Amino acid sequence: MDFSGTVADIATTLRQGWLFTGQPSAYAGRPRGTDPDGVPPRRFVIFIQNHDQVGNRALGERLNHQVDLAAYRAASVLLLCAPQTPLLFMGQEWAASTPFPFFTDHNPELGRLVTEGRRREFSRFSAFSSPGVRERIPDPQALSTFKESRLDWAEREREPHASTLRLYRHFLGLRRTEPALGDARRDGFEVWALDEGTLAVRREAVDGSALLAVVRLAGSGTVEISGTRGRTREPNGRWNVLATSEDPLFCPDPQPPEAALTPQSVRVAFARPGAVVLGSA
Repeated sequence: MDFSGTVADIATTLRQGWLFTGQPSAYAGRPRGTDPDGVPPRRFVIFIQNHDQVGNRALGERLNHQVDLAAYRAASVLLLCAPQTPLLFMGQEWAASTPFPFFTDHNPELGRLVTEGRRREFSRFSAFSSPGVRERIPDPQALSTFKESRLDWAEREREPHASTLRLYRHFLGLRRTEPALGDARRDGFEVWALDEGTLAVRREAVDGSALLAVVRLAGSGTVEISGTRGRTREPNGRWNVLATSEDPLFCPDPQPPEAALTPQSVRVAFARPGAVVLGSA
């Protein structure tokens, strides 16, 4: 496959709008993609999961079923601080516990073929090489498969769903109130990888106010951004912490990152995946 899944690739995708801009594709056997230069960021729709990615999995697992909640919160903050238009898959905003398995409502003959074809498709995957294991893939035609995909709206009042919902509401609110997040000019943002697990997004409004999100998607560690390239420079030389993904309001077991802020640098120590969002003071 052509995707490496690196943080550097994520940064490139956010910076450009999509990853492939004409590079040779080993998978397709030909150049892939076109140059999106000049397309306004708001015309790009980005997401961390959608109905295809979830529904096309054998068991319909969501992203929050596959990564821990700390990484899920960090990825969510990255999504909501990017200049592109975010797409939220139903229930994503509270890390819904319900899966979204593929379901259909065809006539019996076509339905049988769809069920057989779907299970045959997964035979190429080592986890489903056994016929007995493939039989456990939900039958798309079964009413129970459809019912399993329905959201449990009541769980929004329970943890950890309630705190995840508060995180989404908070950062969606920031998109409406922070000038830097409301300005989606192509020359008004930067995205770059800090190391193999961390990237940063810097947004700036026409009035000079700025926002800096430092997002760690994997593991623990410390990163530092030097002001020598201007990425930490502010009109009055100071940042203040607006929020983190580990704030007690958003996390039932918080492990807040430690941020050391000076006019010359931003240094953040992460105990686990997380995000720190800074605003110009």
